[in-house]
Order: sequence, then structure tokens, then C-alpha cells
Amino acid sequence: MLPNHPPLVIAEQFGTLETLYPGRIDLGLGRAPGSDGATMQAMRRNAQAGVDDFPQLLNELQSYLTDADPQQRVKAVPGQGTHVPIWLLGSSGYSAQLAAKLGLPFAFAAQFAPGYLFEALRLYRDNFRPSEHLDKPHAMVGLPVIAAENDTMA
Repeated sequence: MLPNHPPLVIAEQFGTLETLYPGRIDLGLGRAPGSDGATMQAMRRNAQAGVDDFPQLLNELQSYLTDADPQQRVKAVPGQGTHVPIWLLGSSGYSAQLAAKLGLPFAFAAQFAPGYLFEALRLYRDNFRPSEHLDKPHAMVGLPVIAAENDTMA
């Protein structure tokens, strides 16, 4: 949940993981606060964080994971230049459309909004723009599943 954590801290944490385990790390980012107001306050985050500033937070985070810009004053160490793949997570059309616009992979949280799954995937696919990250849409779906040997056991 990107609104809960400073982009620099995320870049350094995932940069560390990528440095330890090259090519095995993905970063999934959600826009929801993922907590109640008291928890948000304890984390010193604005209650509106992520609602209006998610694209800016995402852009800042990406700047810490790509190759350093010569004018860049703050660098993530480790993190800078690791190019950790970023997935946008969501259960609405917002993240689907933003992932499509930026050419990023998209993971839909169908456990929260199963009735919106097909619409979100349609929005993502229909609006996808190729990028340096992807040349075609790439999506994943999270589903709650109960498995057992038979219906009675399940």
C-alpha cells in the first residue's frame, strides 16, 4: 500500500531484496490506505494520501529504481538501477486504467470485488499503451479458493 510508506524506503527495501535475489523480486503497489484512520495517523500519513497523489508517489518510486539521473539529488541505496518490476494492484478501474496508461502489469484483487473483474480487465486491455516495461498487457487475478477432496469437505 504505497500511501503508507515513503517511496524512498520502499525503493531501498525492494532494492535490497533485488540485490540479494536478482531477477526474483516483483513489487506490487496498491493505492488503498490498507488501514484505519488511527493506524494512518500513527504512520504519520495524510488520510487523503494515495487518493490524489498516487501517480506522483509511483513516479517518485520509479525514479529511485531506475538508473540515476545526473540531476537526481536523492538516490536509493540499494535500489537505484535495480529496475525492480512494478505491478499495480487494484480492485477498481482506477488502477487498471493507470497501469494501462503507464504500460505496467496489473493485478486485480477479485477477492474484494469479484463482480468487477471482467470490467477491470477490459479497461486494462482496451487502454493499454506499450512501454519500456511491456509491449502488451500482462494481468494477474487474485481469487479466494477453497479446496478439498469433495464438496462436503470443502
